[in-house]
Amino acid sequence: MTFYFLFLFLVPFQHHPVMGAQLFHVGFFPITPIKLVGIPLVAAAVLLPRPPDAAPRPSARILFLFAAFVLFQILGTTLSSLSFPADDASTLFSFAILMIATNLLISTQNRMQMTIRVIVLVETFASTWLYKQYYIYHWPRPLGPSADPNYEALSLVMTVPLAIWMIRYEQRDLWKWVGRICSPILAFAVFVSQSRGGLLALVVMAALAWLNSQHKMRLAVGSVVAVAFMLAIGPGQMIKRLQQMQFQGQGQTGAEISTRARVELARAGLRMMEHHPVFGVGLGQFQSYEFRYNPLLMSLEGHPHIAHDTYVQLGAEGGIPTLALYLAILMLTLATCRSAQKVQGVPDDMAGLALAFQIGLIGIMVAEVFLTAQYIKEVWVFISLTPNLYAISVHAAAMSRKTASAPTGPATPVAPRPRLRTG
Repeated sequence: MTFYFLFLFLVPFQHHPVMGAQLFHVGFFPITPIKLVGIPLVAAAVLLPRPPDAAPRPSARILFLFAAFVLFQILGTTLSSLSFPADDASTLFSFAILMIATNLLISTQNRMQMTIRVIVLVETFASTWLYKQYYIYHWPRPLGPSADPNYEALSLVMTVPLAIWMIRYEQRDLWKWVGRICSPILAFAVFVSQSRGGLLALVVMAALAWLNSQHKMRLAVGSVVAVAFMLAIGPGQMIKRLQQMQFQGQGQTGAEISTRARVELARAGLRMMEHHPVFGVGLGQFQSYEFRYNPLLMSLEGHPHIAHDTYVQLGAEGGIPTLALYLAILMLTLATCRSAQKVQGVPDDMAGLALAFQIGLIGIMVAEVFLTAQYIKEVWVFISLTPNLYAISVHAAAMSRKTASAPTGPATPVAPRPRLRTG
C-alpha cells in the first residue's frame, strides 16, 4: 500500500515544478514522478496476494466504460488526421494506472478507511499553498499547487464530505480530531480560492447534507455561523466576484469579462458539436477552433481559452459519444454509491461513506459546469474507489449477517446444586 499512498500524495502536485516535473520521455509519453510511482504500483497490485479478509473483486463496468472513453477520443483524433495527442494520452494513461491499482488493492474495509485518511490529509496539506499565497505572499488570487484556483477548489470540495465522515465514524479520537481540524481548513480554502464554481458546489453539498441530516437545526445554525466567519475574515474579492457576474453585453471588470466569455465559449463548443458530432474537433483542439466557431470571443478577451465547462469541452473535442461515455461513468458511479448505501445490513460507517461519496460526486458534477475538469486526477480517484466501496459494503454486510446467525456453541453444563439434608 505504500506505493498507492505515495501515488495519492503526488496527485495534487501534478503541476508542481518539482513533484510534477517531466523527467524524460519514452516515445511520445512524458514521464513524471507520479508515473514512476504508478508503474511499480500496478506491478505490486497484480503480483501481491490478496488479504485473507478481502472482499470479492469489484465490478469492472466502470473500467470498461473508461477504456471506451479513452480509446474513442484517441481514435477519433487520429482519424481526423491530427497529430497524436501525446499529452492527453499520457494523462489518460495515469488515470488507467490509478483505476487498475485501486481495483486490485482497495479490497478491505481497513484499506478503504486508510485511503480516506490519506486523501483528507494530502488535500489538507495541499490547501496550505492557497493560505500561504494569499495571507503571506498577498497574491490577489492564489493558485494553489494545481496552478489554477478553480481546479484547486474542485479538489477541496470533494474532500470535505470525507473529512466530515471521519468526525462521525472514526473509532479513535485521534482520527476524529483529524477530521475536525481538516474539514474547516478544506472548506475555508475553497473560499480563499475565490472560485465561484467551487463555492456553488460547496453550497449544493451543504444543502444535500442538510437534507440527509437528523439534526437539521444544528446543521443550519452551524452553517450560518461558518458563512459569517468566512465573510468576516475571507477574501473580499470573493464577494465582488459573485456580484460581478454578467451574461450579456460588454463586461468592465475582470470577473464580468470572465463570466461573459464563458457564455460565448459554451456557444462555440456547442457549434463544434453541431458540426463534428461523432469525433469532435480532436483532443486539445478546442482553443484552436473557438474563434472560428464564435468570432465574438476575440472582442471579449482576444486570446483562446479552454471551455470552462467539462461537458462542453468533452463534447466539442471528442464528439457526442465521448460526452455520453463520460456521463455514463458519472451516472454509474453515483448509482454504485447509492447501491452501497442501501445494501441490507451494511455497517453504519460504510453506509455513511457511501453517502459522503454521493454528496462529493454531486459537488463534482455541479462544479464541472463551470470548470474543464476531465483531467483532474482527484475526480478519477473518487470514481475509481466506488466499485470497491460497493464490494466492501456487500462483503461487510454478509460477514455481519454470518456472525449474527452463527450458533453460540453448547451451553456450559452447570453442576447440580447439592441438596440440604433434613432430619
